[in-house]
Amino acid sequence: MSHHCHDEHDHHGHSHHDGELHDHSDDITPALQSSLYEQINFDEITTLNEARRDAGKDVVRKTWAERLSPEPELASDADEQLLMTVPFTAQVKLHSILIRTSPSPSAPKTLHLFVNRDNMDFSAAEEEEPLQVIELSQTSEVQEIPVKRALFGSVQRLVLFFVDNFGDGDEDVSRISYLGFKGEWTRLGKAPTNIIYEAAAQPGDHRVKGTSNCLIPDADVKYIKSNSHTNAHTRTHPAPAMPPRIPIRLALPRLAAVNRPALLLPHIPQRGIKYGWSTAPPRSKHKRFNQPNAGLPALTTGPAAALKRRENTTPLRTGVLAVKKGMTSIFQGKTRVACTVLQLDQVQVVANKTREKHGYWAVQVGLGARHGRNVTSPMLGYYEAKGIAPKAELAEFKVRGEEGLLPVGAQLLPDWFQLGQHVDVRARSRGMGFAGGMKRHGFAGQEASHGNSKNHRTIGSTGPSQGSGSRVLPGKKMPGRMGNEFRTVQNLKVLKVDNELGVVLVSGPIPGPKGRIVRLQDAKKRKAPALQHREKARGELEQRQPDLQDRLEQARLRHLDMQAQRRAHMAEV
Repeated sequence: MSHHCHDEHDHHGHSHHDGELHDHSDDITPALQSSLYEQINFDEITTLNEARRDAGKDVVRKTWAERLSPEPELASDADEQLLMTVPFTAQVKLHSILIRTSPSPSAPKTLHLFVNRDNMDFSAAEEEEPLQVIELSQTSEVQEIPVKRALFGSVQRLVLFFVDNFGDGDEDVSRISYLGFKGEWTRLGKAPTNIIYEAAAQPGDHRVKGTSNCLIPDADVKYIKSNSHTNAHTRTHPAPAMPPRIPIRLALPRLAAVNRPALLLPHIPQRGIKYGWSTAPPRSKHKRFNQPNAGLPALTTGPAAALKRRENTTPLRTGVLAVKKGMTSIFQGKTRVACTVLQLDQVQVVANKTREKHGYWAVQVGLGARHGRNVTSPMLGYYEAKGIAPKAELAEFKVRGEEGLLPVGAQLLPDWFQLGQHVDVRARSRGMGFAGGMKRHGFAGQEASHGNSKNHRTIGSTGPSQGSGSRVLPGKKMPGRMGNEFRTVQNLKVLKVDNELGVVLVSGPIPGPKGRIVRLQDAKKRKAPALQHREKARGELEQRQPDLQDRLEQARLRHLDMQAQRRAHMAEV
């Protein structure tokens, strides 16, 4: 980087030879040394829960020179959470993240990072384990936060989930004024090497002494005159020559940007000693199966296209949370049918998510109750604004459209499901602890004798010694922790519903032990309940609690009043 400094000082009219020290504090070259600004795909950046459209794109578009400007600014809308997806045009090795917030309570506090995830929503970000958790500072300076380089060595899409802010429930808006990235990058794909050969000999380069160009065809005379550097007066004593043959280059298209016509080999990328590797820009791939004249529609991408693809598999209604109480059996005629008892304990609608604000339609459902001392301050404020007591568990169920949303505060009872319909049950399986290959994957084991000793239940070899690089291939079935994973059992039949006991009986077993929280929703691969039952269930739900909208508005006003009182008290303290 010494040449930048030299040029800068020469421009200002002084040099290092004066014996005086100079200041590099205003030199922005070190900050831009590893910047990934040119590798960001700005058009594909998506931000969920942003107050202003494309505010996330505008913040990332800021250059390093604009990092201290307050506008544009990214602010959250419904709550303090933000979910941003930043795609790159190259394969990136991320070193650090540059972020500027503010010293106010609206500064984000916790940041979860995910890598190479498509169409990630808030429910997936909350349920899944992040690749790295970062605690941010409450300052107006630009923070450079290093990441674990071993985990971010091959990044094509970075997901940033801002979980909360420093408001501790009193501030519902999170604000970010600058966001940048530093690291290394590698261009995706390999570009072919273009090797140029002569299709025919050039007379100007291979002129033989004692010959002349008088017998060369007229079509090529202009080209020879423009490229020949010899003097025409020195060419004497023309010798007889064979009848001329038209060069191949005359029949080929000529490149306008090249002075000398040449025949190019086909642009086919090859790897080997002869061709090697090239740093030229990669060529666009040939669309073999999507030609313009094939009559096929153009490929669609983006959140809207993703919702369209999942339109027929997304349930029409929300699901519920239930507690697995155990298994029993009932008789249908003379047939004994095993079934599982699921209890619905104070299942209420906590919130709705709309496509305009969050990018999709969903219903947030809560189960049970939790004491206030075991709930964080942000969540206490969240429940206070809804007028609902704190819940033990929260879950989000996606629905197909706006018709599937329910009033906040509505309680769901077992009659929400129709007798005889099919449902899907999702829960964590029972944890088995550390298990060997025979129990975990069903390996047959090794021989009992014939030279085998102390290796009867071991898995044996885990890979070849040479051909694949003397390593264990990813995904190899090996001993490890067994169970304790999310599993879905589909198409279980509803055998009985009882509002007085608050239980739903479904056929067959489901994952998890007794007391496990399970998700219960209409089956995706079977027909939805009849329209008559759906309208009846919704009508009964609204009749049981007709004043839900008024109660929600009163709770919101009460929350704002209490929030103002808390802020005034904090100001006095």
